[in-house]
Amino acid sequence: MEAILEPSGILNLRRTAAPLFNDSYLRALRERDENTENHFVSYFSRPVQLKLQARLRSPELVKDARQETFLRILTYFRTGKTLDNPASLPGFVHTVCHNVALELLRGYTRHDQLLENAPEPADSAPDPEDRAAAEERKQIVRQLLGELADKDRELLRRVLLEEEDKDSVCREFHVDRGYLRVLLHRARLRFKAALLQSQKHKGPNKK
Repeated sequence: MEAILEPSGILNLRRTAAPLFNDSYLRALRERDENTENHFVSYFSRPVQLKLQARLRSPELVKDARQETFLRILTYFRTGKTLDNPASLPGFVHTVCHNVALELLRGYTRHDQLLENAPEPADSAPDPEDRAAAEERKQIVRQLLGELADKDRELLRRVLLEEEDKDSVCREFHVDRGYLRVLLHRARLRFKAALLQSQKHKGPNKK
């Protein structure tokens, strides 16, 4: 069972003696223990980075995929889930990292929407909670757009908010559709991370 089919740094971590991934370690992750979470990210950071660099060409995509990988894993444990075998944690990290990389590769080769889970306009959501959620998402989008470079912000605004023709906008900005796809995918990942962070701060009672 020690067979390693590829030179993955993550899987090779199974051979190391420390840290001891046991029930206590996973329990600390479920309880959002800050020291344990920091140790987890630090311990797996380099092997995750190397695995992503072997699959994704863009340094920006690698950066976003790394963030998404750790976000998914920490969210998994924070929701109370665990692993039957604590020693399989490196393999679990490897699987999540692999899946994130595949999603990014697919996103690079097909049209990707920033807000695939975006709410309908407020007029069609009479429920006050739905209105509040819609407004919160709009605020997050505004904040994320404000953090972009002028060119990228205007490009996304024209494509997503103004719904202008993508080919025409790309020609005007002297970029190709591949650049736009990457920009959309990175924005989508950041939106998702910001939304999860916002929900985390509000507590478990709200979706």
